[in-house]
Amino acid sequence: MEVDDFMKYGFDSSDESSSEESLEKVVVKPDTKIKKKDKNAKKKIKAEPKATEKCLKPKQKTLDRLKEQDPEFFKFLQSEDKELLEDFESGDDESDDDDKVNDDDDNDEEDEDLKKFEEDILAQSDDDDERDSDEEQFHKPLSKLEVASDESDDDSGDEMKETSQIRRGEKQVSLTMIKQWNENIQKQPTIGVFREMVQAFKAAVRSTSKSDEVTIYHVEGGVVFNGIVKMCLMEIVPALQQLLHQPNLQSLTEVPSLSKGKNWSKIKASVKSYLVDLLKLISSISEPAMINVLLKHLHKMVPLCSVFVRIAKKLVKKCIEIWSTGEETSRVLAFLCINKMIGLLSDHLLEPSLKQMYLAFVKNCKFTSPTTLPLINFMQLSLVEIFLIDSVLAYQYAFIYIRQLAIHLRNAITVKKKETVQAVYNWQFIHCIGLWVKLLGTSSPSDVLQPLIYPLTQTIIGTAKLQPTSKFYPLSFHCVRALTLLSDTTNTYIPVLPFLLEDSMGLEEGLGPSKRIDPVNLKDALTVGSEGSLVTGRICDQLNFSSLLATEASSKRN
Repeated sequence: MEVDDFMKYGFDSSDESSSEESLEKVVVKPDTKIKKKDKNAKKKIKAEPKATEKCLKPKQKTLDRLKEQDPEFFKFLQSEDKELLEDFESGDDESDDDDKVNDDDDNDEEDEDLKKFEEDILAQSDDDDERDSDEEQFHKPLSKLEVASDESDDDSGDEMKETSQIRRGEKQVSLTMIKQWNENIQKQPTIGVFREMVQAFKAAVRSTSKSDEVTIYHVEGGVVFNGIVKMCLMEIVPALQQLLHQPNLQSLTEVPSLSKGKNWSKIKASVKSYLVDLLKLISSISEPAMINVLLKHLHKMVPLCSVFVRIAKKLVKKCIEIWSTGEETSRVLAFLCINKMIGLLSDHLLEPSLKQMYLAFVKNCKFTSPTTLPLINFMQLSLVEIFLIDSVLAYQYAFIYIRQLAIHLRNAITVKKKETVQAVYNWQFIHCIGLWVKLLGTSSPSDVLQPLIYPLTQTIIGTAKLQPTSKFYPLSFHCVRALTLLSDTTNTYIPVLPFLLEDSMGLEEGLGPSKRIDPVNLKDALTVGSEGSLVTGRICDQLNFSSLLATEASSKRN
């Protein structure tokens, strides 16, 4: 039919009714199809329980597995978050059923227009219900787990830390607990309170380092840490005196026989643990005031340290480090601890302590200045005191170390290189000579150490004659001073005057023009000027004055 013929007919009511009927037919067909589809869906949903049971079995297995592997966490979920477990157990298979229904419908032979029309009707009718159900099913678990955000990761990490501390049974130490321990230990010391204090001290020491050691208590904050340390430093020693029935524990000169006591077997492990933690705390703290307080407390604990030889060796090693590198007060306190421990355990500690102290002395006297010279003199005198505990052992080590000095001097005389001369002309060599001079002078008269006077004297004279130039005149005067001191303290004749006359004559020959130069402190100087340079008039006057004083002193002694 052509367009003109079609326009002749017009649009009457019969045509409109027929069009409406056609639309009704079109609408009816999808409805009937949907009903068929709903029937098929109901049939399939009725047949699904077996499938849902299969889906729930793995969930039940995971719950059983979680209950077996981590029962504490499972109980925590039951008590704190039952809804999560109920949602996990019940599940929701509506989405799976919808997917299965859609998969079955895809196999039906329908027109594309009817499928689109069906989807539009279903979307309009069930859009709100599906959104609400989806929010109820999925939104709540996600909000509780909070896996997606970074903040949730931090919170979950904190929760895991808290649960791990609860699992380990750690208790948070508070100031009220410290106050209660103080009152109990002062009224009547008991083994239980003593153990609790030691465990709290262990937790405090652990908080200063990154240690994974398991403790009963957990310490946080500087106030609590200071309270625990103060409590232990003040109350541990009096408590041990009462528990061990040793009122004079601090002043014992022998290793205490504690095995006869009733309480020693009960607190022995706690005392050992406390000493180990005390060593850790001394090693981890760098503040001099705090180190001094800990060393004073350690000095009171020395008799108990002597019971544990291995711990005593470690404590002596740490004290030697402080004795050679710490401040003045810390050095003195460390030496007192060393001397007391060696006095109680001389068989175990004397020989290794002599080696360690001498090596520490040589290592730390490399540089000399007006500030370090008193500390070096203190190390010399204290080391001499340790050597004199056993004169036979002192002779063995003094002979070995004086022989080492003589070997260095022989190499410098025979090879005559800059390196070999530098091995002799340095502060370490001069201070070592001074150490052995003080040892022989302090021990005189000693039949054991007297044979070492002659080799030491020959070593000092060879050092002074190695390079008799104007540059090393101060070093020569240090050697002359060592010889005069050795002669005076050992009552031995040593000819010192020739060296002084040689130096004074050399000064007059090498005298240069006087210049405006500050005076040199000869006590902390080994050289003057550079090699081959002339000595100025003012420095020459200083050296001449020193030589005159030394000459007068040597003439009076001789």
